[in-house]
Amino acid sequence: MKPRSVFLGGVFLEGILVLIAVIVSYLWAGKPLLNAIRFDLDGLGTGLAATLPMVAYFAFSLSRFGQNITAFQRIYKLLREILSKAIIELPSWKLAVLGMSAGIGEECLFRGVLQPVFESWLPEVNTILTPQVNAILVTGVIFGLLHALTPAYFIIATLLSIYFGFLVNYTDNLLTPLLAHGLYDVIGFLLLKRMFLQEPPPAAGPGEEDPSEKDEPDVEAASLPGN
Repeated sequence: MKPRSVFLGGVFLEGILVLIAVIVSYLWAGKPLLNAIRFDLDGLGTGLAATLPMVAYFAFSLSRFGQNITAFQRIYKLLREILSKAIIELPSWKLAVLGMSAGIGEECLFRGVLQPVFESWLPEVNTILTPQVNAILVTGVIFGLLHALTPAYFIIATLLSIYFGFLVNYTDNLLTPLLAHGLYDVIGFLLLKRMFLQEPPPAAGPGEEDPSEKDEPDVEAASLPGN
């Protein structure tokens, strides 16, 4: 798929998720989102801080030590096969837009609507498995299944979703997981871009043009600012 199509398709898809979230929320409770977005310093600061452990994990997974772990190797190889062309050729600002779009779209749907809906449906099992916790877990598993590129990717996506779920419950502000999710995706894209640019291009498949034979300016134009 062409990088332009990846960018436009990704932004369009996330916009559709926001639209679905708003429609379901209005039908359910007559308001834009069941978990509201409040633009305040507490939500902003917590969202920024909540990004740090996720970025630390992702940086470790891309490090020499992380790539000695088979599960991380498989995830990286898959991401490289699927996304390397788009990530290398798209300018950094488009990667930032794409990453923030993912954070906005997915958080509006999963934490803005699905989690509170499940919370109203699911019973209390005991003092630990309350409706709130059960809703976070169920939403997390659904999120993980929709991102299950590999078994390890399913586990990681599920844990991240649970993390976002607790963030919105802790702050009572959808801005927090939305910002953390979006920034994590943006930084992840930029880290991947740096990695991809430092490696030789993947071998061309049958009938495909060898990337090494392409004009050099294509790679130069894709470099991160300052590289």
